Amino acid sequence: MILNQPLFSIITVVYNGEKEIEKTIKSVIEQNFKNFEFIIIDGGSKDQTLSIINKFENHIDYISSEKDNGIFDAMNKGIKVSRGTWINFMNAGDTFSSEQVLSKVSLQPNDLNLVYGDKIYLNKIVKAHSINFLKYGIIMACHQAMFFNKSLLKEQLVYNLKYGIYGDYELVNKIYLLAPEKINYLNYPICKYLGGGVSSFVTWQKRKEKFNILFKYYGFMGVFRGIKLAVKEKLSKKYNLKGEN
Repeated sequence: MILNQPLFSIITVVYNGEKEIEKTIKSVIEQNFKNFEFIIIDGGSKDQTLSIINKFENHIDYISSEKDNGIFDAMNKGIKVSRGTWINFMNAGDTFSSEQVLSKVSLQPNDLNLVYGDKIYLNKIVKAHSINFLKYGIIMACHQAMFFNKSLLKEQLVYNLKYGIYGDYELVNKIYLLAPEKINYLNYPICKYLGGGVSSFVTWQKRKEKFNILFKYYGFMGVFRGIKLAVKEKLSKKYNLKGEN
């Protein structure tokens, strides 16, 4: 446990994650860079999640278990109690790609707002997108592969609960438009991504959130770009065509 301000705050959000939480906890506490605090926000699990968490309580700096209003509300709770310069969300089921991840990220300058890297999914490295993809409605990486600079972003670092599954996309756009030059891509995998979260099941009603965000930050041109790309992807899947990115 860190008495002074840690460099990293690793926040794990979980609800009824008894099958997945232990591997996530071990992934965090086995990092060879130790200047971090570990925060777990449980949404009031009804299974054995808390019993598993309590086995590792000597390695966890803060544990909360109470009902929340969804994943982004839980993540906001973690942000509020965190003390680190950099925040990473390694939620239940996901793990760091190796024991050296925090050591590598610790070399990044502290005047950046956000750094992000690749992920490993189904045992394959999935490269992150360019930051420019934000303008087309695509987030460049999953939040497990991002580190947010709380010391610089301060009150800007909060998820808008208005957006059910696109809260991470909205937040990253806000940070991007604050200072695009203060975002850096790390050319290595940050996490092993489980997949299958809330963002994996997108209805048209939910997708409208994304177009609202595009309009909020990029106006009608942003919505046009987003719709054009969505239609192109739909046609590509339907006819098995290959198009440009």
